[in-house]
Amino acid sequence: MNFAGIAAQAGTNVASIEQLIRHGSGSPGLAATIGTTPASITSFINGQVSADIAAAMGATPGAAQELRNMIGREGAIGIVIGLACGIGGKPPARPAPAPVAPAG
Repeated sequence: MNFAGIAAQAGTNVASIEQLIRHGSGSPGLAATIGTTPASITSFINGQVSADIAAAMGATPGAAQELRNMIGREGAIGIVIGLACGIGGKPPARPAPAPVAPAG
């Protein structure tokens, strides 16, 4: 299977994607893309949610842990890949500032 397209979208390399899928191990490239650490990714795959993984998911640690418990190892790998592809090595989009009403 060729993971080049996934790796490119995720802002990392093929080896990092293969390492995640085959061994459940986080890599520095994936971690940098989603704003966490390789150890946090590996722990998430193994069933333990950290605050930085929860933040990347946009959830509280408790909610993220409940989700992780429900989806299993394969689902956790999918979430990491989805987060990385969604961010794609770019910082998350920030909402535009609210318009300022003209003085008058």
